[in-house]
Amino acid sequence: MSVMENLSDHTLQINAWIGLCQLDRTFPDTLRNLGYTVDIIDPSFVHEGDSVNPDLILTSRAYNHSIVIDCKSYFIKKEQNEKYESIHHSPEVLLTRGIVSAADASEDFNAEFAYSSFEDLAENPHLPENDFAVVQYDEDANQYISRTLEDYEFNLSDLQDEFPIFTDTRRLPTDYFPFDVGTGDDDYRQFTISILQSTVHVALEQDTFNADDLLEDAHPLWVDLDTNLKNELRAHTETIIMEYQRQGLDGHIEKVQAGSKDEWKVVSKSLQALQRKVDGFVDDVQEKLEQTSLDDFD
Repeated sequence: MSVMENLSDHTLQINAWIGLCQLDRTFPDTLRNLGYTVDIIDPSFVHEGDSVNPDLILTSRAYNHSIVIDCKSYFIKKEQNEKYESIHHSPEVLLTRGIVSAADASEDFNAEFAYSSFEDLAENPHLPENDFAVVQYDEDANQYISRTLEDYEFNLSDLQDEFPIFTDTRRLPTDYFPFDVGTGDDDYRQFTISILQSTVHVALEQDTFNADDLLEDAHPLWVDLDTNLKNELRAHTETIIMEYQRQGLDGHIEKVQAGSKDEWKVVSKSLQALQRKVDGFVDDVQEKLEQTSLDDFD
């Protein structure tokens, strides 16, 4: 199974957006050329009494402009449009609440929202009746084409002028955001594989480690993740390690208490057994990951 087959369309979209902000010889750096960087991934906050949770925010210091992105399948909910529209007309809340950090608060700041999808959203009954952008990733025989739908374009003209974006490859990047949780079995599986691999990496380099050590090794953009997402990933990582021990791998690592955080200690350097058990372990742990909640992590 290839890495792309292990990831949901939702996670692939996040990778594609991040990839456009990177210097990558295999993928266009269109948004990077406009100064866009990853500001925050999976921010969660309350605005005017509503919980708002887009997938990521990209910010260009050169334009003092942010793109707030929600990666969709086919469905757009009317209430989502209303939540985003209230912020769309008062983007300064992203600065005053500390959600956006890469912009300059001393100058005029602007932000706009964008939906993206691999599906054709043109006939969606809940396309926003406002000036949001809608970006569609189309795949042809040789590449992906990122295009904005007619009448749903970016307000920032220099940004809109870059669309459509041609990837010149049918392979989307997958290393920037290697896993998510809660968006499907494919992501749970990839997350489990990544944590297994990082356990071997980290345990061979240091005698004790905690969930953050594993996540920092497994996720290259760990520092850019929202606090709530970090807590969720910590909880799932705890679940995986406990399953290690339940399945008889306590001969390799054991749990130790170190201050307020649980840590594990390497008791055997013969960790190849972990790697050999990956496939069977991944299948067994799926249901337990889906049942893990934030209450499992203190």
